[in-house]
Amino acid sequence: MKKTITALSLVAALFTASSVPAASATPAAPELPAACAGLVTDLAGKLTKVVSSLLPVPNVGAVTPLIGDLLGLVSALQGAGCLPTPPVSAPGVPLPVKAAEYSGPVDQCLPVVLNLVSSIAGLGGAILGAAGGGLPDVGKITGILTTLLKTVTDLLQKCGLPAPPGGLPTLPGLPLPVENS
Repeated sequence: MKKTITALSLVAALFTASSVPAASATPAAPELPAACAGLVTDLAGKLTKVVSSLLPVPNVGAVTPLIGDLLGLVSALQGAGCLPTPPVSAPGVPLPVKAAEYSGPVDQCLPVVLNLVSSIAGLGGAILGAAGGGLPDVGKITGILTTLLKTVTDLLQKCGLPAPPGGLPTLPGLPLPVENS
């Protein structure tokens, strides 16, 4: 009887030792849809156009359509399954057509997606708010662009998206304008 208990204990120990590494191994990252790399490259290209259209002197007419393009690219990334879509709580709201479902780390990625949409909307508000009355404040625009580019960097890292060829645009080293009082 003692030998049976010892043998069973040994079998249980071997089974546990062989199954623990498999259970504790991190699962492989889900494979992204093929469209993600192209959409990220498009996003980087639009961001480059936004930065060059706003700094050093803002060109409101050139950047206004780019705001819609950026939001469209976020929607395209969500529809392709590259990014999670925020949950919709309103009844009767039609959901966008999706080619694939996002399967990455939603808890890390979804807040970054929401920050990205917020940053783009903030940039649009700053641009469109100044469209009727002159040039937007370059200091404010620079701050919003800094936040936007940091958010896109976080998006690539936390959502597992590929880096675009040539990387993301950077802001030129500009001194902030001095306001005369």
